[in-house]
Amino acid sequence: MAKKKYTLYKAENSTAPAPCAFFLSPQGCKNGDKCKFLHVLPSDGKTAPPVAPAIGSGDIKSISSSDVSSESENETPTTTTPNTHAKSVDVDDIFAAPGQAIVHPPKSEESKKSKRKRSVEHSDPFAKPKYTAAVAATATAANTPQTPDANATPNTKKKAKIIEKKPSFRDLDLPVASFALPGVHGALANMPVAPPSAAKPQPPKIPIPTSTAEGLKWQKAVIATRSNPKYKADFDFDRMKQSDEESNVTKVTDWIKAKPYGSWCAGNPHAIAIDCEMCETKDPATGSSDHKALCRLSVVNAVNPEEVLIDTLVKPDWPVVNHRTWVNGIGKDHLNEVQFTLKHAQAFMLALCSEETVIIGHALQNDLAALKMEHYCNVDSAMLFTVKDEPNATCSLKDLAMGVLKREMPDVHDSVNDARVALHILEEGYLKADGKPEPVARSFPQKKKGGSAELFVHRIPKGCFPEHISNMFVTHTYIKPKEVPPIEFNSDTGKTTVTFISAEHANIAFKTIEGEAKPDKSGRLQKRVYLRNGGYVNIRKMIRPKQS
Repeated sequence: MAKKKYTLYKAENSTAPAPCAFFLSPQGCKNGDKCKFLHVLPSDGKTAPPVAPAIGSGDIKSISSSDVSSESENETPTTTTPNTHAKSVDVDDIFAAPGQAIVHPPKSEESKKSKRKRSVEHSDPFAKPKYTAAVAATATAANTPQTPDANATPNTKKKAKIIEKKPSFRDLDLPVASFALPGVHGALANMPVAPPSAAKPQPPKIPIPTSTAEGLKWQKAVIATRSNPKYKADFDFDRMKQSDEESNVTKVTDWIKAKPYGSWCAGNPHAIAIDCEMCETKDPATGSSDHKALCRLSVVNAVNPEEVLIDTLVKPDWPVVNHRTWVNGIGKDHLNEVQFTLKHAQAFMLALCSEETVIIGHALQNDLAALKMEHYCNVDSAMLFTVKDEPNATCSLKDLAMGVLKREMPDVHDSVNDARVALHILEEGYLKADGKPEPVARSFPQKKKGGSAELFVHRIPKGCFPEHISNMFVTHTYIKPKEVPPIEFNSDTGKTTVTFISAEHANIAFKTIEGEAKPDKSGRLQKRVYLRNGGYVNIRKMIRPKQS
């Protein structure tokens, strides 16, 4: 350890050598007679020279090794002018005035020990333990006054070390004004625990009729209806809602969906047959059209078909521009005084049906679209029967009535009759055949005098709706179709069969479309109508041209 060196100064107004600070020390001066400083003993009787100030005094200045000290040998001392104007200052003052010397009090033996202790603690590689309950208990015991025990031997060696608890925000005594909304905390407490993030979200389960005997009777038919390749496109409720909203017909929130099965509906019929009649309406403010506006609703009990649960005309929200009287027999005069609206029809269906109620009919997607009702327990005769020699064709209710029931259907539709006929066809031709019905031959061929009243439209791009197809014919041919069914999309494109009032209207529409008619692979003529983006759709006749 390097020795600390000091510079010694003469007393003021004295020409005598400075006294040696080490001569009177227990160790003595190592330089002996060669020391350049004054050696004076108390017994010499001489006037003792001024004693060297104690280490740390204002007249002793710490210097570097380049300054002359009493331990430096063979060195010429350098005379340094002392600062006679320096004043002492308390070390507790963190700032010293200019020219003041800081006074360091003598270090006691106890302070040296404390310094050594702090040095050891600083180099300790082990961290101190955190404040724990056990430590708190020790501190509490140490702070609690103990009753002296007469028999106990006093322990004067060590005192228990008291660890003070660190302040925490939990200990603050604040004027908190508690407040809570009614039911909020209970609702949060009852919230279901979220599934693990790794688990993939499961799609909502589609209801199956399982709760009633009537539902179980039709359960396989419901599943078979959903298994038809056309079901996904025809019963695409999301697409229906989007189409209605884009056409300003209804909002998505205007659609209804039945509640789960429960005691509330135990006394209701759990299988029903329905049929709806539709007309065309137009909003005078926006010009939007609804081609499937509900104008009649008929529901019969599937267990007892003679029981008509409801049969009513329905007042459309918008003015009717096409009553389609030639199809449904409903004219303008029939609807003038009607007060029953779509909202009433929806209220009835919600009171009657649970999500397990089996709804039976023919081409049910059209009836549900008119009701603005999302429902999945459906049995559709159009999905469960096929046309003989035409596997991709859809059976008409007329063909099914004749093929299965040997019964002719009237030209004008009656919704109560149509609902009952669809129910009887499914019971006789599907349930009794154990779900394996025979293909139905066309009793009423589509080919009529002058040709077919239909045109086949395919290569329809996604995002196209029936309204677009109808408007396309009006724009290009000035002939409005009688009906444009929902578009069936298989991959990137879709197809649909457009019906006109007569075969003559269909022929005129095809001839009016610009472009050359070319035969397809089957020999039937077709034309192209081009799209804005450069694509096109094909419009094809349903029958082949006569061979000359």
